[in-house]
Amino acid sequence: MFGLTGILVGAVVNLLGTDLPARRALQRPHCPYCDHPRPWYQWLALPTYVVGRGKCPQCAAPVRIRYPLVEIALGFLFAWLYLRYGLSLKFVFFALYTAIFALVMVTDLERRLILNAVIFPAMALALLGALLDVTSFHGAVGWWNALKSALLGGGIGYLFFFIAALVGNALLGPGALGGGDVKLAAFVGLVVGFPLIVEALLLTVLSGGVISLLLLVTRLRSLRDPIPYGPFLVLGGWVTMIWGLEFAGWLFVQ
Repeated sequence: MFGLTGILVGAVVNLLGTDLPARRALQRPHCPYCDHPRPWYQWLALPTYVVGRGKCPQCAAPVRIRYPLVEIALGFLFAWLYLRYGLSLKFVFFALYTAIFALVMVTDLERRLILNAVIFPAMALALLGALLDVTSFHGAVGWWNALKSALLGGGIGYLFFFIAALVGNALLGPGALGGGDVKLAAFVGLVVGFPLIVEALLLTVLSGGVISLLLLVTRLRSLRDPIPYGPFLVLGGWVTMIWGLEFAGWLFVQ
């Protein structure tokens, strides 16, 4: 059931990921090339691919592979989150955060955009989660402690990436890191709180450095090619949200 919910949410994420960056008014699923409304059997991309109808019936443009991949990923993650947390507030909020992370990854990879229309409501949702004592910590910590942790985490995430953006843009030129990355870091901090934001930033920097180095070594990218940083923040934030305490325990025990 929750896997199917994730697939349906994935379809919404795909629609938002296509329409929001293009500044289109939200409407029923449609072809991004000719704007023709998709028939009902193409509202979900996954079954469309399975039956071999992955083309627009109007202009014959193919349905992007991103559509079924997002649906599959969110279907799997929603089902896994339910198995881990059960039907709880933590499951609801973590599922919503996961959908937001997926949307950010789509828009940043495809358009290099992290939209205020996504991040600002996401920040409000994270603050609501803190007020309801939904955190990455095990058990309840109290809404006041959760809120303080979230605000401190958000502030540290924002400040770290604000300084990184200033330095990066000065050394590599405009666009190395944008305002969207800074606000995304603040959202990650609000979600994982303090002190886990330190771990999230560490994972972000490590994953970003390793993958960027691999892209340079394999010559898939050059030093002049922009590499979206949002996906690394998403990766660091999501992993910390789920396994932050376990990872921190393993790190300090070692």
